[in-house]
Formats: sequence, structure tokens, C-alpha cells
Amino acid sequence: MVVEDLKALFFGKENRLVLILTIWLIVGFTYFSFIEYLPEVLGYIFFPPLLGFCFVFFIVSLVTKKDLRELDWKILLGCVIIGVVVAIIFTGIFRLIVASLYRFGVISYIFITSIFYMYACYKYAFKADESASNLDEPKNNILRWTMFLGGTLLSLFIVRIIAIIGVNWARSSPEIADGLGLIAIIIMFIMIGLAVIGILTLIFKRLNAWLGVFLLLVTLFIAYLMYKAYSAVGSSGDTTYDLWIQIGLYLFDLFLIIFTISTIIGEKSEKISETLKIMKVDAIIMWLIFSKAAYEIAVAADPRIPAETINAVLGFILFIPLLAIAGIYGIIKYGKIKKERESTQ
Repeated sequence: MVVEDLKALFFGKENRLVLILTIWLIVGFTYFSFIEYLPEVLGYIFFPPLLGFCFVFFIVSLVTKKDLRELDWKILLGCVIIGVVVAIIFTGIFRLIVASLYRFGVISYIFITSIFYMYACYKYAFKADESASNLDEPKNNILRWTMFLGGTLLSLFIVRIIAIIGVNWARSSPEIADGLGLIAIIIMFIMIGLAVIGILTLIFKRLNAWLGVFLLLVTLFIAYLMYKAYSAVGSSGDTTYDLWIQIGLYLFDLFLIIFTISTIIGEKSEKISETLKIMKVDAIIMWLIFSKAAYEIAVAADPRIPAETINAVLGFILFIPLLAIAGIYGIIKYGKIKKERESTQ
């Protein structure tokens, strides 16, 4: 599952262009993450070409409704040439569009990473449920109930603990901290609501054991968002973290970049592009890379933007409807799969 997706990204010949752009993004992201220790001017030289290439590749993939691997090399060469021109234009008008780049970048990046992270959580949780179901009775029933109840209760416990710690940590901004605490409570109620729906499906003799694993995996992302939000708010406007905390947040951000892109190019992502019908997988990846690069360079260029606070809090807020939608979609999807299997038996 995870290993196969990573292999497709790093070793798949058809994904070489995506890999190059991903590495380009990672190097630039690493540079901007620690830009206070490095020459600042080099960062502004590094990202504009990436923005230009991703913008052109996105438009071409969107218009042709093809992945980049399906395009003729002459078209790709033309895209590179046009990308250079667009990069020069971006560099020339950068100061005029920095605020727009930031708004687009932060919303798009959080939206895409949240969707595909939860999609991956659903996929891996469903696989775990399938593996447990294939065991002999009563082992399968015991394990699946443990997955459902244990995963749900542990997730609620972790979210609650982090919320308590975070509110106490961010006392310097009590109103905002209390607001974030309320968001944490809303997330807990969504989790409880999904668990109740999962229990109600027992009426139809369907145990959504995958839901407990899904919530536990999603809690990892929730913990990251909470930690980042509370640390940003608790910093009283100073967003320069302790170096070790900065490294920890950087590593999780790096994990999100690689994990999200590898998930998108995974085998079942083709089904996502078929469902969307608007764009292909590579177009989504170009959009993701452009969004992250635009966010990083915009934040570095305009220190007036309270980037860490806005990014963390906005990510927290956007996550709420996405969690509810993903959970309900998963329960409905699981019910359809079970119904189809029952009808074929």
C-alpha cells in the first residue's frame, strides 16, 4: 500500500517528471523552512521557475485532459519553454501578486493535502478491516470490534488530551485559544457522531470496523494541526520556534508532501480523476506543487503576513467539514461494497 505508492513515485519511469518537480519542491521547501539561517536571496531565485513550469503543466494537462506521461516530448519541450517565460513574468510582477499567491497557496494546499490524506487513511483502514475479516471466527469478530471501539475511544482520548494541553499552552491569547478549544470539541462530536452512525449500521449487520482505524490515523493529522495552531497562537506573534520544534514541524510537513503526492499517483487515484472528470492525476499534482511553492515564497517575501497563525488556524477550520464528509462517504461506500458482496454470494 504505502510502499507501493512510494515506489510508483520514486522508481516509476512514467513519473520521472513528477519526481523531478517534487524534489525541486522539497529542496525549496527545506530552504524556506530554515531561511533565517541561509542567504535569503537564493530562495527567490529557486521557486519562480518551479511556479512557471507547474502553472504551464497544469493548464496543458487540464486542457488536454491527459497526464504528462501521455504527452509527446515536443509538447513537453514547448511547455518548458513557455514555463521559463511564465517564470520571468512571475518574477517581474511578484511583489504585486504576493498576497494573492499566499491566499491561493494556503487554501489550495491545505484543501488538497487534507482530502488525499483522509483518502489514504480510508484506503489503509479499509485494507486493515479486510485483513481482519479474512481471519477465522471468532478471531475476526474480536479483532474487528477491537479495531472499531479501541480506535474510536483512543482517538477521542488523544484529541481531548491535546486540546487540554493546547489551551493551557496558548494562554497568551485566551480568546483565540478558547476558540481553538471549541474547534477541538466540534471535531470530537464529529468523531462521536460517525461512531454512532457506525453502530447504527449494525442494524443491517454491517460492522464498520475500518472506522476506528480511520479515526486513529486521522488523529495523527489532527494532532499536527492542533500542535501547530496552539504553538502559533501561543507564540504571541513571534513565529520563530525553537529549532527542534521547527525541525519536527518541518519533518511532518515533508511527510505530508511525499505522502500526499505518492497517494495521488497511486493505483486507485485514477478512479479519483475519473470521478472528478475535470482533471487528470498529474494536473492535481501540479496544482499541489504550485500551491505549496506559492505559499512558501509569498510568506518569505512579505513578513507582514502572520503565516503560521493563519495557516494553522485555517487548516484546523477546513478540516472539520472534510472529516465529516470523508467519514460519511466512507460509511456509505462500505455499505455499498458489503451489499454487492452479499448479492454475489
